[in-house]
Amino acid sequence: MKNNLFKSVSLTLVLSTLASCSESWLEPEPLSFYEPNITFSTVEGLEGALTRCRSDMLYYFLGSNGTAVSTELIFSDVAVSAITDLSGSQNFASDITPTSSNSYIGTNLSNAFWTSGVSGSSFANAVISRLPELDLDETTKNQMLSRAYFHRAWRYYHLTFQFGDVPLVTKEITTPKLDFRSVKMEVIIEKMIKDLEFAVENIPERDDWGKENKGTCLMLLTKYYLAAGEFEKALTAVNTLINNCGYELMEEPFGTFENPFPDVRPMTRNVLWDLHRPVNKSISANKESIMTIISRYENQDSRVNTMFLYNFTPFWSMTDVNRGILTPSKQNIGIGRQAGTSEFMAQYPDYIDQRAVCGRGECFIRPTYFAEKSMWTDENDLRHDRKTGNWMAMEDLKYNNVNLLGTDDEKYYLKPLQKYADDGTLLCKDTIRCWYGYPYYKLWVDDVERDVANGYRGVDYQGGPGDTYLYRLAEAYLLRAEAYYWLNDYAKAAEDVNRIRKRAHCTTFFSAADMNGLDGLDVIMDERARELMYEEFRHVELVRVSYIKANEEGTYQSPKSLADEGSNSYWWHRIVKYNNYYNKGVTTLHGDEYKIGKHNIFWPITQSNIDPNLYGRINQNYGYAGYEKNEPPISSLEELEASGQ
Repeated sequence: MKNNLFKSVSLTLVLSTLASCSESWLEPEPLSFYEPNITFSTVEGLEGALTRCRSDMLYYFLGSNGTAVSTELIFSDVAVSAITDLSGSQNFASDITPTSSNSYIGTNLSNAFWTSGVSGSSFANAVISRLPELDLDETTKNQMLSRAYFHRAWRYYHLTFQFGDVPLVTKEITTPKLDFRSVKMEVIIEKMIKDLEFAVENIPERDDWGKENKGTCLMLLTKYYLAAGEFEKALTAVNTLINNCGYELMEEPFGTFENPFPDVRPMTRNVLWDLHRPVNKSISANKESIMTIISRYENQDSRVNTMFLYNFTPFWSMTDVNRGILTPSKQNIGIGRQAGTSEFMAQYPDYIDQRAVCGRGECFIRPTYFAEKSMWTDENDLRHDRKTGNWMAMEDLKYNNVNLLGTDDEKYYLKPLQKYADDGTLLCKDTIRCWYGYPYYKLWVDDVERDVANGYRGVDYQGGPGDTYLYRLAEAYLLRAEAYYWLNDYAKAAEDVNRIRKRAHCTTFFSAADMNGLDGLDVIMDERARELMYEEFRHVELVRVSYIKANEEGTYQSPKSLADEGSNSYWWHRIVKYNNYYNKGVTTLHGDEYKIGKHNIFWPITQSNIDPNLYGRINQNYGYAGYEKNEPPISSLEELEASGQ
């Protein structure tokens, strides 16, 4: 398999004519104008559109000025905004509206997800609509069509479980359209299942790294089958993926071993560290990788920095009284982010460049107590293991401020950080933003441009480009556990959860009795949180499960069924039980209280995407201004076809 998707001729010949993958993706685009504005009349043009779909996935995860997936995490049980000096990202119950700033990393990027979903599906629709015009053999046509179906289905999977009933567009829009209508979630799911069933039969079983294949289609089809309540079909699809497509869980170390700071933070080699090294994600030795999103330092025109070490790590390095971490004497700030240049190291040879070891640490989001501590119930779990280096705790950092030298606090220099002084005084005022542990093995990515060895002398170290998993086999096991759960086969559900736990070296396991009822569903979603931390779109998956549960209980009528005051969605259950910030009276130093409402299970459709649609109705979600203007959504595939969307 080729390791570099972006060396294809389609990139150089076609992408120059496509809309740029720059920060402009964050700008709101009215839905009525979301056509590609390009004439796709050649195979190269359509291949270019598919390449654009793939590259857009990178921005869907990472954004351009902040890690986009953070929004998915803060609307869930595992994380909250850690911005404690500004308002807007704490009280979602009142602050997120159709007219609020929903395209900014400092508040939320919900509208950016809408824009990116619309963009990606429009390029897929261009391929779907134009393929019949091209003189191609049937096999090639079907393969290209399958790829486009996957990309459209992937976007609508997220749009549906982020925004509920949304306009489903199934063909290329070549002129401004002002009469879109919302479509019921169940109709969208039905259509995407039909498309993915075709794709599974016609797409190549394997392809270049970064290209969609049978495994990616089976994974997404499994999720759609689950959403539709087709649990037996979900089981068949995921069994095919696990047993018949050549994938395996990685059990032993493999590939390239990176030990970036052996003198100050040595890594003990283990399978999870190797599995999450970007250099190992797209290699033939990795049998677990189903599809990756390619982003590499050498691909200058198509790389995106992960910024994990900027957005997701503690704000440990500020030198002010609110965020500086004091020495136990309470007199001095003991940690800083001076770059360890050769000149500086010559002067202070024992200095630890924490900036490079654990990142710049701007900290836009932080884990909840559940994600940081309480879900880790097995002390042997490799995913939360400090001994190997997989997990980073604040106590693993050391006071490195050279200004301590020659003072009474010199004795603390290069000693581990302390949260409390001997008399119990808190040494870090802003513990929300500045003090928590995190999965180092997931977040550390070499920031090549900011390595001092390459001449960088500044203080930032943000996390460079690196291949990202779209899907890997571990998630398939957890989806199969979920299928078994819905089918009341609790023993097999437990077996699949335990399979993932065994790979993580856990020694405590679940029985069939543990998998019954709401607690059993929690077992599966807890394991997803452990295994897929900072990988999955957590909010989307919780909403999908909420939709399934409501349908199984017979309470689902419309998205309002999951969002009104009388509802008790599974998403809400997870917020109440596991998120120790929302609605618990927690406030930031700035005085903002963390709040979230039941209606926030779905995000508001930004008004700028509704207003230009003069002759149709894009429905607003319950709990947001404009809901009272809603009209009946399209309720069948036949009605959708007749509508011309």
